[in-house]
Amino acid sequence: MINKVLNHRTKSSTSAGLVLAGASLLSAFLGLIRNRLIAGGFDPIERDIYFSALRVPSFITTVLIMGAISIAVVPLFREYSQRSEKEGWLFLSAVMNQLPLFLAVVSSLLIIFAPQVVAIITPGFAAAIQAEIVWLMRIMLLTPMILGLSTIISGTLQCFDRFLVSSLAPIFHNLGIIIGIIIFVPWLGLIGLAWGMVLGAIMHLAIQLPSFFLLRAGQPPAFAWRHVGLKRLLTLATPRSLTVIFGQVNLLVVTAVSSMLAVGSISVYNLAGDFSQALTRLVGVSFSAAIFPTMALAFARRDKAEILKNFVASFRQILFLIIPGSVLFFLLRAQLVRIVLGTGKFSWADTRLTAACLGLFCLGIFAQALVTLVSRTFSAIQDNKTPAWVALGSVLLNVVLIFAFISLLGQPGWFQEGVGSVMKIQDISDIRIVGLPLAFSLSNIFQLVLLTLILRKRWSMPFIKNLMVFFLKTALASLIMGLLVYASLYFMAPRVDMQRVVGLVTQVAVALAVALVSYLLASYYLNRPELVKFFKAIKQEFKR
Repeated sequence: MINKVLNHRTKSSTSAGLVLAGASLLSAFLGLIRNRLIAGGFDPIERDIYFSALRVPSFITTVLIMGAISIAVVPLFREYSQRSEKEGWLFLSAVMNQLPLFLAVVSSLLIIFAPQVVAIITPGFAAAIQAEIVWLMRIMLLTPMILGLSTIISGTLQCFDRFLVSSLAPIFHNLGIIIGIIIFVPWLGLIGLAWGMVLGAIMHLAIQLPSFFLLRAGQPPAFAWRHVGLKRLLTLATPRSLTVIFGQVNLLVVTAVSSMLAVGSISVYNLAGDFSQALTRLVGVSFSAAIFPTMALAFARRDKAEILKNFVASFRQILFLIIPGSVLFFLLRAQLVRIVLGTGKFSWADTRLTAACLGLFCLGIFAQALVTLVSRTFSAIQDNKTPAWVALGSVLLNVVLIFAFISLLGQPGWFQEGVGSVMKIQDISDIRIVGLPLAFSLSNIFQLVLLTLILRKRWSMPFIKNLMVFFLKTALASLIMGLLVYASLYFMAPRVDMQRVVGLVTQVAVALAVALVSYLLASYYLNRPELVKFFKAIKQEFKR
């Protein structure tokens, strides 16, 4: 059984996407358990301390590892492997030898200057609170070195179609954090959360090592400190790093602004964002990661038609799942937040604000998921500069919108009354935090439109029209589903105890059943080929 898991190979990009999506679903479930433990077990200020301390280590991990290095490594590994297997592994050895040293230097500098960094990203907090953030951040800064190696290994495994074992890494990462909350926190206090992050990073790496060593069997160890591919890696990774840096700076701005709003605003934003990120990772990241090695290989072979075919197919697959998912999350936002987070020290006002933030995140989830695909497509063709400039424009727009919305929501007027009424939070005194997810969604839509138009112009192919037709069909099927789900919620509300978790779960279960049946039926008549393709991919995996 263990050997089958370690050596499982997917047969198609759709199958790979479904494997990653399934694992992402389990990881998201564990993430919800993690967030429930954090929401119910800690005071608002403690939650803000944790999420603030997490921001910088997450910045490094996302920018230097998951966002840049791993994206640049896969195309180059594919290219060198086309020449010879030995050349591909030699390049990979060079990366794995030097990356940990580089990350160790970066982490060490940030550990030294942590007080100054914390003062910049949380200007609204008192000195005593900032001191606690510094302690947690210094421990969490141990994780980038571990995750650096682990993420490179994930990309390598996916190049060899070992998507199953690489998809297990985020699951074990969340398990490590949960162990930290349950075991370390009672022993060490809030610092136990930081050590849980370190344990999660170790488990993220450990689960992939056996499969990686099996793949590398027969390849002699090599140091290759001066491999020519390292310079090319730096050339590709730098603009990609800028793309991710702009996005992460955006989150740092959000953290800084939130620290000056009501206590608990940082955790409210982050917890709502985790819900939306779960859906984005489940669909957008899974299918983008599944198709990325294939597109990188097609570019190495200079097969432009194959790249375009895979891009359009993945774009359709993501749309087919992300639009109904966004509609469901919007309609069930209050129930989801109450079930997952409505416990212990998480107040009713926090619950309602988190649900409102989630609803506004839902407006741009489809764009966020598709931006992941379009950006990876540019990376596959070794152009990371274009997404970087577009990301910069998106971030600047987001910052402008943040301050505009906060100003409008901070004073009585049509905007405050309209948002408060639509999101059902008009009786809460300070609702400025909901302006942040609204700005985020609008800037993501802007980024998607601009990237897609640039891609279309570059390839001089009219695929946008076909995708728009597909988008409209999927939106219509999702609208039909949404109306029936909305009706089911009102039908079940007086028939269950809405003050208890059992009643909420029952209402959500009925709504999900209605959603599944109605969307499948609507899609059968509107998007039958896409539906058949999904079921065929699932059948292939189960046959094996």
